[in-house]
Amino acid sequence: MNYYYDIILNWSEEPYEFYEWNDYDCLELIKKIPLIKVKHKTFLDLYANNIKVDQAFLGLIAAKTLISTKKTYQRLEYACLFTDGKNVCALEFNQEGTSTFRSKLLIDDELNVLEAMYGIKETPLNYVLLSPIKSKSNIRQVSEAKKLILLEINDLYQNKKIDNLKYLFYEYKKENVDNIDYIYEKIKNDLDTNFNQDMLKLYNLIKAYQKARQKIVK
Repeated sequence: MNYYYDIILNWSEEPYEFYEWNDYDCLELIKKIPLIKVKHKTFLDLYANNIKVDQAFLGLIAAKTLISTKKTYQRLEYACLFTDGKNVCALEFNQEGTSTFRSKLLIDDELNVLEAMYGIKETPLNYVLLSPIKSKSNIRQVSEAKKLILLEINDLYQNKKIDNLKYLFYEYKKENVDNIDYIYEKIKNDLDTNFNQDMLKLYNLIKAYQKARQKIVK
């Protein structure tokens, strides 16, 4: 069994690129994790689909992943790194063998894993394809920005915080508009059809505003 040591993973149902990771994600420092080399087609299957592996493979990786906590180590029941020699992805499985979470790697870790796998033989993997992973159409930042903006304008509109809503619209469009219904519908429509750099500026403004409110509350 091959292992890789001291690696940060970001577990999620859909693996995010390292530059899309957030501080509030499920980041874990892995001290030790099994490293499995598979065929290229196998890697593509397990990366893009939910899969189910057999009990023999679960037994091979059972309790061999160590997670570093503040004071001790914990064992992750079923997890490993897969690579085809060109790409790397971490998968976690439940006790039935169904994949549950995935993680891509930081760029340095991925390069180090690929270097370590040179000359390592492939391991046959018996698995069943269950369902494709639903990939988000936008990059993560855009998806989160849309969600935050919508939550904010809904709150302002429903609670009749007229001045705040007018201010956000002015910062967004540089237009003085008094019609609150128009402002609300315009921003909602642009979220779906015209998301651009001005929208990202609005997102950053709302984030800054929310942080300021949190400081006031404290």
